[in-house]
Amino acid sequence: MTQNLRMGVAHTQSFEEAISVNALSSNSYSAHLSSAWSIGDVPHGGYLLAIAYRAVCTHFRLNHPNRHAGHAAPVSMQLCFLRPSQVGPARLEVNEAKLGSRVSTVTVTLSQPGGLKVMGLVTVSNFAEEAGLSAEPERGLDALPHLPPPQARTTAGQTWERARIPHPEFRKAPSHVEVHVLAESSSLHRHGTTEQWARLRWEQQDEPVSGRWTNEAAAFLLDVYPSALATLESKLQSETGSTSPVWFPTLTISIDFKKQLPVDGEEWLHSCVSMMQVKNGRTDIQVVLRDALGQLVALASQVGLAMSSGRRRRSEHEKPRVQHLGASPNRPKPARL
Repeated sequence: MTQNLRMGVAHTQSFEEAISVNALSSNSYSAHLSSAWSIGDVPHGGYLLAIAYRAVCTHFRLNHPNRHAGHAAPVSMQLCFLRPSQVGPARLEVNEAKLGSRVSTVTVTLSQPGGLKVMGLVTVSNFAEEAGLSAEPERGLDALPHLPPPQARTTAGQTWERARIPHPEFRKAPSHVEVHVLAESSSLHRHGTTEQWARLRWEQQDEPVSGRWTNEAAAFLLDVYPSALATLESKLQSETGSTSPVWFPTLTISIDFKKQLPVDGEEWLHSCVSMMQVKNGRTDIQVVLRDALGQLVALASQVGLAMSSGRRRRSEHEKPRVQHLGASPNRPKPARL
């Protein structure tokens, strides 16, 4: 029996403890950023998103228990990562910009010694209360497999294979996710786009830990696509001759949740990851997240950097040295995806 089944937490007890917050006042909350959910010594961006999600939900549960029928949850999040955060204590503040009958808007910040680390704007609503015009898009579901892996590994001309996470000792956070990607030999493989199925599963002290995707865990997953980043890392390493892992810190991320996942979670979620542009060390990535039935769960748009992992401890006042993917010193060229 795996850990989450024993503990009764859909997204695993480990993740629950890692994103937990405690009220300090009516609008401030404490958290402890875990090294297990970090990239190197910097907490993972998707992990911080999940903590911000939890802080907002906790704020409404404690201060406005009846608003949005007692089921207030983020439907849209825009976060800006100002400085690298660090493992250890953190303080979050949630301030109300608008309390509405259908939607509410709050700001959220995360601070640690050294200043403000993350700030964002969050729109809150209740999916169960939403009503109004609905229309299905004319296009289909982009030929999603009928079943997630491993069942769909060789379905309808598609071949799914387990993705390897490069430098797992450095990328501890993504190592909690089992990812299956569409093989290059598949008839549906597209350059610049990565199709992946993912489930929350890892080994801990030789024992399997298995969880299911909740909305908080889905916020984390929207920033997990190891195969897509491995392609960029390999390209940069071949150009520089370095074998050190590449760090891909998030600058800004915008997430729109389209449905509330079940309380007991979903085992598999499907991501379509599109590299919109990689230029002068900046990455522009879009993610479409769906469940096993093809229903839209969330959309994400992210701007980040590609940097040497050795730069992650740089001084706040030092200008970042970004890596120019696909460029020579004399003639910059865009990366081929």
